[in-house]
Amino acid sequence: MTDFSARDFYPSPSVQELRKVFVGARLHDVPLPAAVIDRAVVRRNCSQMLKACAALGLPFRPHVKTHKILYGIPISPSTVKRLASLGKRLPRGSVSVMVDHHDQLPYLKAFEEMTGYPVQIFVKIDAGYGRAGVVNESSEFYQVIFAIMQAKDDVEGARLVGLYSHSGHSYGCDSASQALDLLSKEIKALQRASSTIKCRHPEMAHQPMILSVGATPSVSSVQNLGPTTDGTGLLGPGKAQAFRQSVHDVKANNDVIELHAGVYTLLDMQQLATQASPSAQETAGKPGLSTKDIAFTILTEVGSVYAERQRPEALIAAGTFALGREPCKAYSGWGIVSTWGTSSTHANERSGWQVGRISQEHGILNHETGFQGDIAQLAVGQRLKVFPNHACVAGAAFGWYLVVDSDLPEDRQDDIVDVWLRCRGW
Repeated sequence: MTDFSARDFYPSPSVQELRKVFVGARLHDVPLPAAVIDRAVVRRNCSQMLKACAALGLPFRPHVKTHKILYGIPISPSTVKRLASLGKRLPRGSVSVMVDHHDQLPYLKAFEEMTGYPVQIFVKIDAGYGRAGVVNESSEFYQVIFAIMQAKDDVEGARLVGLYSHSGHSYGCDSASQALDLLSKEIKALQRASSTIKCRHPEMAHQPMILSVGATPSVSSVQNLGPTTDGTGLLGPGKAQAFRQSVHDVKANNDVIELHAGVYTLLDMQQLATQASPSAQETAGKPGLSTKDIAFTILTEVGSVYAERQRPEALIAAGTFALGREPCKAYSGWGIVSTWGTSSTHANERSGWQVGRISQEHGILNHETGFQGDIAQLAVGQRLKVFPNHACVAGAAFGWYLVVDSDLPEDRQDDIVDVWLRCRGW
């Protein structure tokens, strides 16, 4: 088989042609359903994260699902050719992979044979999430490390550059304090693993190891450590001091902490449920997250209204294929309908409607349980925006995203100012 190119098998429309069609149009005129990104909110969310990492002196690796040059799951046979095809287009040393089993190591030799240079290695550590990774000091952990040390003889230049873990269980947190505690535990777990490696393999003793940790809730929690008016941070001096000490301990061991996260750019209902980071809005007191911090919405329309059912419902032409089917711990639905396109003026931009039931193309709206305020009236043909539970999953359903900018004057905030093309392929 010749070199694999995702562009050959997953063709995408020209971004120039998409811009000709959409830029200058308004959200009230485009085909539905559509995925919409507010770049003003993206800018604020990104800026807040980068400032927090800079204040701690820590490097940051953004997770963008389709262009992680650190390939996001442990390497497997079918991925080698595709990674090598990418590696040929990039400078030497640009591609890193994860391993969590000793039988994955032969694939490193195949990568080198195809590209002419060795891949860099991260060992995936299970720090409590239980999804992927090897447990520190387990028999498999020792086997993986030994196999990597042996692979250095077979693959010239191959080297272990770091340890990687993902605290996906931080999605279950209810506060910034909980999320920060999980991040601290994750750092300590990788620090112990690094110390074990350096103790058993003296040749690694003076090599800095990258300890890459995080997920959006846990990493976002460090945004609460920044200075407030009293200089202590939103979590108080104790939490801030303890976390900074853990960073200091890692550096003292000649290692480097790297924070990683992905959906912090857009946010969604799952992230709001964690309340792990402060709002990026320029408001007094830095309140917790609200729907005003969500940059990603699904634009749809009301197909029918069922006022005579046991409880009022409505149909939208956006189901699993547009919204995904990811739950949110904060409520039982599949998306929250915003006030956009309605007469509601609710402070948190919630209309009182949720996507209560879902199938492939159909979404059934019903009232949010416990909603405080007037519930918006809906009519057939009315356009609505829905905040999805998980932006990553919902976004994968669309080939491109319509970009608006809420920093523009109010009468232009529904104007499409750009189109962002999504990378496709596996």
